Amino acid sequence: MSGQRVLKAEAVLVGGVVLGLLAWEWPSLRREMRIWRMSGGFRAGHRYP
Repeated sequence: MSGQRVLKAEAVLVGGVVLGLLAWEWPSLRREMRIWRMSGGFRAGHRYP
């Protein structure tokens, strides 16, 4: 197996793991974003150190 094929296989494997993790964490990430927006988002930087 050539080095380039190994790199492609590793990239596919890592991409699949990242996509799986994102799909697993998606509901909690949505909840965190909603809480962050309610607390002011980027504009709240000076209120909360």
